Amino acid sequence: MPTLLKLKILSFSIKFVFFLLISSSLYAQSTRPTGKSPGKDKKKEEPKIEFPLYNGTYISGDLYGLGGKLLGSDFLSSEASVEVNLKNKYFPVVELGYGTTDAWSDDEGIRYKTAAPYFRVGMNFNMMYKKKTENLFYVGFRYGLSSFKYDVSTPSFTDPIWNGEIPNPSLVDDVWGESSAYNHKGLKGSMQWFELVVGVRAQIYKNFMMGWSVRMKYRTSSSSSEYADPWYVPGFGTYGNSQMGLTYSLIYKLPY
Repeated sequence: MPTLLKLKILSFSIKFVFFLLISSSLYAQSTRPTGKSPGKDKKKEEPKIEFPLYNGTYISGDLYGLGGKLLGSDFLSSEASVEVNLKNKYFPVVELGYGTTDAWSDDEGIRYKTAAPYFRVGMNFNMMYKKKTENLFYVGFRYGLSSFKYDVSTPSFTDPIWNGEIPNPSLVDDVWGESSAYNHKGLKGSMQWFELVVGVRAQIYKNFMMGWSVRMKYRTSSSSSEYADPWYVPGFGTYGNSQMGLTYSLIYKLPY
């Protein structure tokens, strides 16, 4: 073994032994009896905060649905909620909203239109309930419901050569080889769903706060017309078994 390597190993061993000795000495001093009564050495326990049953009411409005439309989304939604703070741990909440869309599918030449309110009710659980603060991290659930009417239409096309109307080429029947335009208005649909929610809330100035939440939505039941399924469900999103949703809210705590 080279001499330089031996010296490095010896130096490291000495330093390691010296570190153990210093640590042992410090530990012995920290555990040595001081002659004081055991009760005086104990750290004083912080007083437990007792929250009353009612701790305030919050009203909020979601800006994510409005902002999404400005950024090019096919949907436009707006909603408001009322939430009550019970024991700083339980936050029952009611959410009312309105969703609308008037969208066109370039691939299939189908126009879909709907506008209707929706309703959600649920509970948030504050994971920081032991702290007296308006900053929250919470988990929760929602039950949602929307009953709506929708229009589905496939307009015919103008022949570029003969200027006559021709059927929609993307809706040709596989059996008869034909297609015809259709226009169904006022079709009835409904959906009920369940949401799992994770969110945060931060105080920005006195009684004003802002918050974000992520929601996983799962359809529990739905109904639609025999002519066509809905493409968009107000409050849920695009029609399907599950969807992910986001909210960004401005919140105000009432002064009573």
